[in-house]
Amino acid sequence: MSKLVISTSIFQSQVADLLPCNNHQKSQLTYSLLNAYNLLQCFDNVLSFPYVKKAELLEFHSREYIDYLINSRFNKMLPQDINDNIVEAKWSELIEMADNWNEKVNHEPSQDLQRFTSREDLYNYYQSHLATLENGSDSGSDDDVIVDDGTTDSYILDSKAKQYNLEGDCPIFSYLPMYCQVTTGATLRLLEHLSPADRLIGINWDGGRHHAFKQRASGFCYINDVVLLIQRLRKIKLNKITYLDFDLHHGDGVEKAFQYSKQIQTISVHIYEPGFFPGTGSLDDSRGGKNVVNIPLKHGCDDSYLNLIASKIINPLIDKHDPEVLIIECGGDGLLGDRFNEWQLTVRGLSETIINFIKRYSQAHIFLLGGGGYNDLLMSRFYTYLTWCVAKQFSAIQYQDNDLSQDDPFNIHEDDDSEQLIKEHEFVEMYNEENYQYWIYEMEGSSRMKTLRNDNKVEDIVELMEFYGL
Repeated sequence: MSKLVISTSIFQSQVADLLPCNNHQKSQLTYSLLNAYNLLQCFDNVLSFPYVKKAELLEFHSREYIDYLINSRFNKMLPQDINDNIVEAKWSELIEMADNWNEKVNHEPSQDLQRFTSREDLYNYYQSHLATLENGSDSGSDDDVIVDDGTTDSYILDSKAKQYNLEGDCPIFSYLPMYCQVTTGATLRLLEHLSPADRLIGINWDGGRHHAFKQRASGFCYINDVVLLIQRLRKIKLNKITYLDFDLHHGDGVEKAFQYSKQIQTISVHIYEPGFFPGTGSLDDSRGGKNVVNIPLKHGCDDSYLNLIASKIINPLIDKHDPEVLIIECGGDGLLGDRFNEWQLTVRGLSETIINFIKRYSQAHIFLLGGGGYNDLLMSRFYTYLTWCVAKQFSAIQYQDNDLSQDDPFNIHEDDDSEQLIKEHEFVEMYNEENYQYWIYEMEGSSRMKTLRNDNKVEDIVELMEFYGL
């Protein structure tokens, strides 16, 4: 029997959307759509206040880096001119939209669905809960970190910020320590629901920060929750672990952390072209082994090609490793409609591939984590649909008990995608330019559907099979 646990809430989504590359809306749109489709009712546990102590981050990251990053001087509203390339004020835009919708439909949200109207209120809520968890201590500010002296100079990005790569795509932003501790905690707290009696399927769509390194941030990733999750699993004697990464970008941070481990298998399916970030993940990086597996692809990968990769390469390699735990990074930046416009995977196709892995390795605990994806309206659809697939296939709570079978939004109009509209909810107007259609990015004849040239060949798969001895 599978036990389903997900970490998500108004609080977590608003904290996650402090991250600038989320456009201050990606996580909130996903959480609201999950609620609109009543999917959280299908889970055995929904974690609403995730958190990880600073000391727990040291299980992978260096003390010097964590002391600088998890610092109370960043747990406040920072001067806007510290990062004039990002507009933090956008964070509050969805709040007004939700208020207008609730007023329009005469709906008073329950207490657990009420949004925080300011980042200060969000942080105060965070602190009040920490006080309860830590018996009144403020664990957000440790004695061994730099103390904010209250002057403007304390915000100046010094040489250490550059050393830790806290600039460019990894800027310091307001309440950065809270963001790191909440989104990382959302992954690690899933572990508390492991038990010998049940197979755990744990989900954190705000996780999967696979680029962060031991001593520096990289690629929008500050804390590598994947590595920390694997380290924690090993502590509880779950040693045979496979990490499978579908993000468009190479999972370099996770691979580097375990490149010499025989117990940890890392498999990354990604685009590998000159100048494409992070520039790693070639076959040479794999060194011909079965535990460090790179599957470098070209422009235009589609569902059928990914399925070939899965059946001919990934499945045989995972079979040989025989993992006790399978961690899947469900990045959506390879989806048709993503800003990168490099691959043409569909929401249904990628979701089916992921579900097939969960079914195939039925004895392994499963962790599904988020990742890249830079079309927020598309990503909310993807994570909602994938969550629905998980719930329908594996929920021990009968799907029918939640009245979802009477209004099955993804099957009732199988032959006409245009009839499947986004359900009414507080952010439905965000989808108005897409005519509220759920499948607009993969509907035949849709202006949003674009067919790319697929540069990947079957001969490439044969070459990969020979390289890995399959």
